[in-house]
Amino acid sequence: MPVGVLHVCDKFGVRGSSIHGVSRLFSWWFARFDTSRFDVGLVGLKSPEPATRWLHEQGIPVRHLGRGRFDPRILTDLVSLVRHRRARILHVHGYAAADFGRVAARMSGAKLVLHEHFADPRMPAYQALADRLLAPLTDRAIAVSLSTRDFLVSKRSVPAERIRLIWNGAPLGEFAPGGRDRALAARREVGLPEEALVIGTIGRLNAQKGHTHLLDALALLRTRLPDLWTLIVGDGDLMESLKEQAARLGLGDRVVFAGHRTDVPDLLAALDVFCISSLYEGTPLALFEAMAAGRPIVSTAVDGCREVLEDGVSGSLVPPADAEALAGALERVVTDADLRGALGRRALEESRRYDVQACVEQMQALYDQVLAEEGG
Repeated sequence: MPVGVLHVCDKFGVRGSSIHGVSRLFSWWFARFDTSRFDVGLVGLKSPEPATRWLHEQGIPVRHLGRGRFDPRILTDLVSLVRHRRARILHVHGYAAADFGRVAARMSGAKLVLHEHFADPRMPAYQALADRLLAPLTDRAIAVSLSTRDFLVSKRSVPAERIRLIWNGAPLGEFAPGGRDRALAARREVGLPEEALVIGTIGRLNAQKGHTHLLDALALLRTRLPDLWTLIVGDGDLMESLKEQAARLGLGDRVVFAGHRTDVPDLLAALDVFCISSLYEGTPLALFEAMAAGRPIVSTAVDGCREVLEDGVSGSLVPPADAEALAGALERVVTDADLRGALGRRALEESRRYDVQACVEQMQALYDQVLAEEGG
């Protein structure tokens, strides 16, 4: 009989954004779990969100508790669900899921796996206290990068020996490099000139992703590279302010805001250079997608990005929140076709280390390990 595993997540989207990375991971993971060994379910603490419908369309039903962040009924809800599903593993994502989930796991006899997706520079003070109190109830934790592992130890009080480093990844075949016809079709679809040099970025339009610094960098390049175009894919709460900033900087006719898109592999094929301007990250899925597509990457040297990319070899790294450094790196890569080719080829080679199937297999091995500790 398959082992019951219940994934519990605080939320599946971010304000103003259709979905975020964890939701996309669920869509990739759930399609790859060995259903002969694991019966995997998904529950959200909040009411249904825009991403809920999308997850259902991916064949992943979501049970929503409809509770607020501090609602004590979350605990009884989770205990009831664990017992009803006969789940032996509770796999939690987010602060509230981790707090209530650890107690629920202990009450129901399930094992607890805490999954940390980034080193949060704004972690609430109360969470540090909760983590210290609940640390003994954490059977295992998963870190998606070395910096995230350090964050779990130093800020979330998880013993280092209980942490497993499991890198994120992407479905490599889905994002394999596309041909010229595919790239041109995607450019026409979003209104980009067929022969232009195009920088692109894909991600939520919120403060973490640093789009304001990217636009400042583009303003510095406007006179040096007057024919450069930029594609910004994604939605979020900063959409209108970023459009206003682009207009104010005189970039309005060279920056395309495409909104939320589902044709990401095609759009990656349309780019000459992929840019990550984030202020902090875990390991962004867009990084692995761009690598799998063989795109040359210019990225801020934050967290998992600087751990995955080797500066000057598989990508070009710059300090975060530094528009001048970002502009300089973009100019070097955009204007040097040989450099673009070398960075893209090496990124593609390195992407084979980050197949999402390997991520799922490592999670399943971790489940086996924690179950073995109770005698299987």
